[in-house]
Amino acid sequence: MRIFVEHQTHYDYEEPVRYAIQRIYLTPREEPGQRLIRWAVSGSGELSHQRDAFGNTVTTMVIAKPARHVFFRVSGEVEMNLKEIQSGRVDDNGASPPVDLFLRQTSLTIPCSKMMEFAAMLSPQSSIQDLLLVAERVEDHLTYTPGVTHVGTTAIDAWQRGAGVCQDHAHVMLAICRAAGVPARYVSGYLSGEARASQATHAWVDCWLEGQWVSVDITHRCLATDRWIRLAIGADYESVSPLRGVRRGGARETMRVSVTVHH
Repeated sequence: MRIFVEHQTHYDYEEPVRYAIQRIYLTPREEPGQRLIRWAVSGSGELSHQRDAFGNTVTTMVIAKPARHVFFRVSGEVEMNLKEIQSGRVDDNGASPPVDLFLRQTSLTIPCSKMMEFAAMLSPQSSIQDLLLVAERVEDHLTYTPGVTHVGTTAIDAWQRGAGVCQDHAHVMLAICRAAGVPARYVSGYLSGEARASQATHAWVDCWLEGQWVSVDITHRCLATDRWIRLAIGADYESVSPLRGVRRGGARETMRVSVTVHH
């Protein structure tokens, strides 16, 4: 199956930005079952690309001239192969950090006592069905509700609200898995064919079970298959956020984002 992506981000500033730099994780990974047919990246500034320690492609955009309007755009086509995905996805693009690295909690994934109760349902010997059961219970508690959380919301904050989005679901699941001794990593990407995910970037979790990474989408209570395009893996949202940067000048900022994902 082939999936087509068009993603544009525009920034409008009240005053000219004198200088800005952005770190961008919006290029799909080359992995078993996922192959780039074409992928174009463009933006207002000078672009450079490199691989990070996890095998993700990182784009850096530098704006060195005064600007009131800044944009970044990616578009392309990705071929997904379900059989290859289901046969196992242990491939880190030549970068293979120790699995145990993903047992470490971050400031966004520290669990509360209720999450620790869920963690008691899992262990490194758990089955995929056990994992899916925990994912269902997390989603039951954390109702999908756009706008009630933000990029800095922690797993505990989201849990106490009882609401959040895919990023929050992922952080809570990471907290539970790591507390249970199950290595788990954050995955950012795109999802085709779901109304509430095909118009934005998405997030889910890889869990280390039975000697391989198992990808589970907590928001949709299922395993990730060939409709899930993987952009980046990391410890949490902060480590692989799609766009993050700093700037000088500009005063008030207005951001417009348009994402279309379809197959």
